[in-house]
Amino acid sequence: MNSVNQHRPHGTAPFDPEQIRASLPPGLQSLQSLDRPIGSYLRFYGLDRLAAQVEYQAGRLQAAHSDLVVQRFSQRGRAQGTLLLVHGYMDHAALLRNLVQHLLGGGWDVVVYDLPGHGLSAGEPLSIDSFFHYADQLDALLAMPELRADGIPRLIGHSTGAAIITTLLLRAPHWGGAGAPILLAPLLRPTHWRLIRLKYHGLRHLLRRVKRLLQDNSHDQQFLRFLRQQDPLQHRYIPVKWVGAMLSWIQWVEQQPGVDLRPLIIQGTADRTVEWRVNLQQFARLYREPEVVLIDGGMHNLVNEAPPWRSQVFEALARALR
Repeated sequence: MNSVNQHRPHGTAPFDPEQIRASLPPGLQSLQSLDRPIGSYLRFYGLDRLAAQVEYQAGRLQAAHSDLVVQRFSQRGRAQGTLLLVHGYMDHAALLRNLVQHLLGGGWDVVVYDLPGHGLSAGEPLSIDSFFHYADQLDALLAMPELRADGIPRLIGHSTGAAIITTLLLRAPHWGGAGAPILLAPLLRPTHWRLIRLKYHGLRHLLRRVKRLLQDNSHDQQFLRFLRQQDPLQHRYIPVKWVGAMLSWIQWVEQQPGVDLRPLIIQGTADRTVEWRVNLQQFARLYREPEVVLIDGGMHNLVNEAPPWRSQVFEALARALR
């Protein structure tokens, strides 16, 4: 058993992530047959139906010394533009299927990629030495011509994905020129962050990883069961150095002067993953009068919430994208 599988919560997987990654071409290329190794992945997550309705491309892109798997779903006719989605920590691109489907229905081209150590991308599971590496990778992707055929993509990020977008825009605000970025339940301070910081400084020299607790972050019980019992791309442990990278990033971002951009922030009021009230105050300082939409009772995983809450999220997205 290899080191990657030792971190996964389940036994036999319906596909081999490493085989899929090795089979993908360098750069984005159209894949005419879903019988390729990636076909089993697409079918497992219900992405095959979306891929069949549009022009589907996938491939491996080298971004800031990382081997990332990128997928693009393009309209067969003229598109409204391109949206680039950045998933959250411990998630992966396939878990954005609901959002991809909604955006394709609105006439947009959609690009998704797996963060390093997540999904199909290479890297130590769930690990990073510095949050700035995430931002460097996104910066490199945005600069690639194959992702800019119709201009700079507009950015949508969830949780850590939103934190990555914020980090990038604080350092390179010109990437916000394609339209207001959209931040879903954005990470800044996590819940109990002072306790996390205390435990980290006390245990960082003793532990390399800690067991992951899969908390309820959605009202959709079927989705939560899928994560806990069926998703082969979940991992059991969180590297302690990732926690250190997050804490260093929090210290940095809370000292930044801010940028002249006005994002849309969509936040659930029942979110127990981030300290959203405090975070919104920080985002009001980091950005110029961000538009904030509160989803009453919405939990952290807004993209995979139960329909009553998810529909509100998608309505807010549709208004913003119009």
